[in-house]
Amino acid sequence: MTTKIGQLGQELARTNPWWRKQTWASEDQDLRAARDSGLRYRSPCLDDLIEGGLYLLRGPRRVGKTVAVKQAIASLLEGGVPPLSIVRIAADGWSANELRTVVQNVALPPLPEGAGRWWFMDEVTAAIGDWASQVKWLRDNDPDFATATVVLTGSNAGKLTEAAGVLAGRRGRVPRSDRTLLPMGFRTFVRLMRPTVTAAARLTTRELRTVSAREAYAALLPWLDDLVRAWELYLQYGGFPVSVAAARAGRPVPAWFLDDLFAVIFKDAFAASRLSEATTSALLSRLMETMASPANLSKIGDDVGIGQDAVTRHVGYLRDAYLVWSCPQRAERAWVPRRRAQDKLYATDPLVARLSHLRNPARPDVDPTVLTEMQIGMALRRAADDSGQPWAGEEFLFHVRTPARKEIDFVAEVLAGTAIEGKYIEGGRWQGDAATVDASEWRGLLVTRNVLNTGAEDDHAWAVPAGILAFLVDT
Repeated sequence: MTTKIGQLGQELARTNPWWRKQTWASEDQDLRAARDSGLRYRSPCLDDLIEGGLYLLRGPRRVGKTVAVKQAIASLLEGGVPPLSIVRIAADGWSANELRTVVQNVALPPLPEGAGRWWFMDEVTAAIGDWASQVKWLRDNDPDFATATVVLTGSNAGKLTEAAGVLAGRRGRVPRSDRTLLPMGFRTFVRLMRPTVTAAARLTTRELRTVSAREAYAALLPWLDDLVRAWELYLQYGGFPVSVAAARAGRPVPAWFLDDLFAVIFKDAFAASRLSEATTSALLSRLMETMASPANLSKIGDDVGIGQDAVTRHVGYLRDAYLVWSCPQRAERAWVPRRRAQDKLYATDPLVARLSHLRNPARPDVDPTVLTEMQIGMALRRAADDSGQPWAGEEFLFHVRTPARKEIDFVAEVLAGTAIEGKYIEGGRWQGDAATVDASEWRGLLVTRNVLNTGAEDDHAWAVPAGILAFLVDT
């Protein structure tokens, strides 16, 4: 009878085809699907790995983490890393003890002299049991694993954040040991959909009301029509690779992918839930309707027919799955959330926001103005993540309530005194929409559909088209 150790060894032999043949990448199902999409898209999320480091790669399911892992492995092999030194584990459904058994007891191909081991544990947050403690034990007690390069990927923010604490001090002195793979940003979307748009240099979040920003905004005016059209296409399709491939081909998002994304919510994120499929759709739709305003979870629960505690719990599930994020209200004099104030909730991608409508058109769609506000917030978050701000940190982007009880959408310490308001207007009376931010302590940046006006003095808002701003800020 085959022993458990033997079964694990057999599984590794099956899922590590580079051990056997150089042509594995041309035959791999995931990499072939990525090539066949026609996108020629490769995320840089696992670039520049340093030997000996322990990395966490986080992000939602269906965003392409497994593809990114396999592309990273292909790059390592092209760079001369010996094939037998790389081990990938598809950890979804494994037990934590099995991870330790593989490292310590399963026979692995011998390492070439002078080579170190590379471990890729894919979707480790779906492993059963305390996998973080097992990885910590191995890092502390197994000499080979202690010096190996380890990449752990997962789709559960809570488990990865907990693991980061457990593994503190055992990750190596490497930069950017926390990595995030999110649906692709608008700048990448434009590169794939409108490659003729000149690739202007990106702006940092501190530069949005500077002389260099004014010049960068004006320099993109020749491509204003392209960027407006691309932005509105982006609001319809979002940044999941399958969806972007459909946009590029001029086809609707495939129904099977919409069903897959719903299954990520209903069967994975809500795995511990007792909600029916219909109630799940209703809750998701109702949450997306509230995005432009602080979320009243009690009212949402009443509308859907579940209690406030259940709504709060399910919002937590969605946040842990990287499908929604919170924008708290800023305290009066500090960069911390105001106590007992309601957060705004945003989806991480337009496809998530529009999912209930796309699967059932009888449910309401999300207004483009709201989607614009959401995606400008995502552009800021992606930019911050790209510069080293941890995605898991909820004390980064805030909304503000003025003394007149008006809302300003986004402020942050890294915005250097700039406040961003999403209005998505195209009329000449945009100054009236800027009255709230003009009366505040912040220098305003009003996000429009197609109006650019940066001639105002410091105490008055600028108007910048969403497509121009996102192209210059997003990844």
